Amino acid sequence: MRVVALILIFITSLPIASQTGGPYDLSHNVIASGGGSNSTGGTYTVDGTAGQGIAGVQSSNPTLSVRGGFWAFQPLAPTAAGTTISGRVVTTDEYGITNARLTLTNAATGEVRTTLTSSFGYYRFDDVPVGAFYQLQVSTKRYVFKEDTRFFNLVDELTDVNFVGVPAQ
Repeated sequence: MRVVALILIFITSLPIASQTGGPYDLSHNVIASGGGSNSTGGTYTVDGTAGQGIAGVQSSNPTLSVRGGFWAFQPLAPTAAGTTISGRVVTTDEYGITNARLTLTNAATGEVRTTLTSSFGYYRFDDVPVGAFYQLQVSTKRYVFKEDTRFFNLVDELTDVNFVGVPAQ
């Protein structure tokens, strides 16, 4: 039994030569993660790799050509799904201000959306596209706000975007 174990250890420690033959040469390969886009040809599609040829090596035959190397990174794009912006408009005593007008403007497209606060001062914008820069402004005839405008780049849901107003004089 010990002899078999020693033989296995010896065999697994031997270097293994790369395979070559015919039109194929596997002597210039490394194990690396690649991917991020796909490669297609004929009836074959590759989405990512577990082992990929060293950059710059090209293998080809009359029907197939493969160039080794890593595929270019493709940045993540915002999804079409929208998110929510919500908050409250209150007095300094934290009482909700009813019917305050909130205006949300997409700086890139100029699209304007408005909403009014509820009887407790809550507001909400649903289905707002992410990945854009926005301006959010509050206004009412009965109150003034030290900070009546907010600017932000929307990357995820925003909650508790609150405004505090004092009675107008």
